[in-house]
Amino acid sequence: MNDTTSTIFKSARRFFSGTMLSRVAGMMRDMSMAYVFGTQAPIASFMLAFRLSNLLRRLFGEGALQSAFIPEFEALRHQDSNRAFLFFRDIGVLLTVVLTCIILTSCLGLGALLVYGNFSEDNREVIFLTLLMMPSLLFICLFGFNASLLQCEKSYFTPSVAPVAFNIIWIVVVLLLKNMQGKEAMPYLAIGVIIACFCQWLMTVPRTISILRNQLTIPLWKNIRLYTPDVLKICKPLFLGILGVAASQINNAADSVFARYADLEGPALLWYAIRLQQLPLALFGIAIAGAILPPLSRAIKALDWEKYHHFLQYALKNTAALMLPITCYLLVVGDSCINLIYGHGDFTSSSVTGTTLCLWAYGLGLFPTALVLILAPASYAQGNYRLPAYASLITMILNCVLNTWFIVGFGLGAVSIALATSISAWVNLFFLGISLSKKSGQFMTAELNKSIIKISLATVLATFGVIFVRGYLGDLTLLLLIQEQVPHFTTSIPLQLFACLWQTGLFAVLFGACAYRLNLFPRKVEIKSTI
Repeated sequence: MNDTTSTIFKSARRFFSGTMLSRVAGMMRDMSMAYVFGTQAPIASFMLAFRLSNLLRRLFGEGALQSAFIPEFEALRHQDSNRAFLFFRDIGVLLTVVLTCIILTSCLGLGALLVYGNFSEDNREVIFLTLLMMPSLLFICLFGFNASLLQCEKSYFTPSVAPVAFNIIWIVVVLLLKNMQGKEAMPYLAIGVIIACFCQWLMTVPRTISILRNQLTIPLWKNIRLYTPDVLKICKPLFLGILGVAASQINNAADSVFARYADLEGPALLWYAIRLQQLPLALFGIAIAGAILPPLSRAIKALDWEKYHHFLQYALKNTAALMLPITCYLLVVGDSCINLIYGHGDFTSSSVTGTTLCLWAYGLGLFPTALVLILAPASYAQGNYRLPAYASLITMILNCVLNTWFIVGFGLGAVSIALATSISAWVNLFFLGISLSKKSGQFMTAELNKSIIKISLATVLATFGVIFVRGYLGDLTLLLLIQEQVPHFTTSIPLQLFACLWQTGLFAVLFGACAYRLNLFPRKVEIKSTI
């Protein structure tokens, strides 16, 4: 199988094209949620319950299991193709059994809390909604596992576009509930989430079954074994991966709990803000990370370290070229984007202000988070699962400490959650980067560092240019937001669109001009070999 930077780019592009469609649908979903429910307390309870019910998603779905599975699958396929696909099939059956047991146990435990626990009405609502959405965990994890096989087969479009079905169903359910009170509507929305997760998984089933039938030398359901040596071999890397991802998931759940403690609307403000922050991560960062893990794994199996480092530098350079400008763009145009996307219906100027402040704080962690998405697969490709796990544990502890300090000590509110997350992301990046350099050699070359410096300079110049022009035209929104005041945001869609477009256009022109003067346009460099 030929791997080059061109094939990685093509894979990322296919991933991007499907993800773009799913993210557009996701943005429409969030817009419908903001329009119908705003940031009121019931929707904040639903968002907290959604996170709690999906707490294990990245452990057994697209996170730890995927990262442990792909290198082992590629190693087995290098030896025996039929054995590799039997390995996938057996793990899929085992995963279904384990998740079913987890869901049943969780539902019994949550039910017992509702019957025997002494909780406030708001907390009972969160527990009840979490119980309702627990079955969705099975389908979302099976979707992630199918996606890992499709990525190994360089089929990136199907798993990246499948969330479109999820988002469309969610939107339909929200619109059907628009005439109901928020508290009454949430249980029906929770049931809609289960149906949406089922349809998302279902979209990957035909392609997955087709691959298995073409590759297996025996019937698909014959001689299923749950405890083969190959399945047991994945337990150690899976455990270490789960340890690292569990820390991240605990962080996510803790963030929502801290946000609810700070402000009843806090989980909703963070939800809308992080959806925008994660948009470039999903479109570009995850696309590159998903495309690069299989080639890195194949390079390691062939002991081709030159190719490994070349691919890694290629991914880091392109990620930096995208994420640094987007980070500053969110800081200077984020308020206009939020007002255009969400500022309608029950989403008031106060909601726009709170969401913008959270977006600013999350935006500070966009760049390190994107680079971690590249460095973690680089470590997994080497079979080194301990390093990302340790980095995640350190991040989790730091995040909880900062959350407590910012909320209890300084009373910063929901924005402190996003700020703590960003600070922790930078610590994660430095720890992972330094440790990985010591273990596998220096990959941050002088050329890569020079490129990042040039990108940063162009970004800073474009940022200050937009700030100057907005101030010159009498737009004091950024100043009022810094002072934690609530500016008046227009609800006129043409005015919202105009403000967002001219600010975006100005930033793009200034960055493009600076990038041209600094000679940032990349040259095509290729390394070709066969693995």
